[in-house]
Amino acid sequence: MSWEQELRAAYRTPNDLVQAGLLSPEEVIQAGKVSLKYQFLLPQYYANLIDKKDPHCPIRLQAIPSFEELESRIEEMKDPLQDLQHQPIQRITHRYQNRALFHLTPNCSMYCRFCFRKTLLNELKPSLFSGTWKEAFQYLRQTPEVSEVIFSGGDPLMVGDEVLRKVLEELEAIAHLKRVRFHTRVPVTFPSRVTLELSESLSSTRFHPVVVTHFNHPKEVTLETRRGLELLKKRTVLLNQSVLLRRVNDSIDTLVELSEKLFEAGVLPYYLHQLDPSIGTGHFFVAEGEGQRIWEGMKSRLPGYLVPRYVKDIVGIPYKSSV
Repeated sequence: MSWEQELRAAYRTPNDLVQAGLLSPEEVIQAGKVSLKYQFLLPQYYANLIDKKDPHCPIRLQAIPSFEELESRIEEMKDPLQDLQHQPIQRITHRYQNRALFHLTPNCSMYCRFCFRKTLLNELKPSLFSGTWKEAFQYLRQTPEVSEVIFSGGDPLMVGDEVLRKVLEELEAIAHLKRVRFHTRVPVTFPSRVTLELSESLSSTRFHPVVVTHFNHPKEVTLETRRGLELLKKRTVLLNQSVLLRRVNDSIDTLVELSEKLFEAGVLPYYLHQLDPSIGTGHFFVAEGEGQRIWEGMKSRLPGYLVPRYVKDIVGIPYKSSV
């Protein structure tokens, strides 16, 4: 089965989850209300990692709609990083002087319940994605201070291999660009998409791409994900960014195990990210003091190169800030 066929077979409605034994008929009513507001998509691969006997399974919490997403919290924002205020042209976010985000597609392999662009990928999608790629390329040509293009969410690896080649060829012709980076959940939630053809597409130009994966829990590091990472690490620099999530990975043991498993798979831990306060995600919030305690515990049990930086985004500061 191709990755396109596997994507078509993904669960797209709460009723699909009932058929798969992941929701009771009672739970499906609540999940249905949530999915009317926030998109739902769950590949069967990732669904198969869920422990059906554990309502607090960390895979389940990241993947299946919860009524908690509809609870409003005063600190939550529609656009917590002010992407739309730093958008010189559609498809481009330019918050950092020498780096610009390029939004290739609004599509993802899975709609994670903690997504910091939750509103942008639902209610405000046209604001971020309605511009053409041609206009984005033109902006990058005319902005010589940008030396790195970061492909960000939706998931950039959800476009086809030939499309990725063409995009990278366009960027290769812009002399002042030195690096390209891909932030992606695909190797985690949809590893069948990571093929030899994809790996070759990413490395088809003068760039030596950086791929930042988004593993949050050691249960996500499977035989299938390792196969994909093996293909990628031959042609790219592999880093990982985790989001600190309540009830998912807010423990020293969990994050130590994750760092060790990532290293075994050829991936270096890069960031442990404080959750951005996006609407519909507050139930995942971990207080910074608790996060500091966890991070200090990791430092006492891991060599320095396996301890990710604990960071957060602060609007108005042109880099990730240490917590």
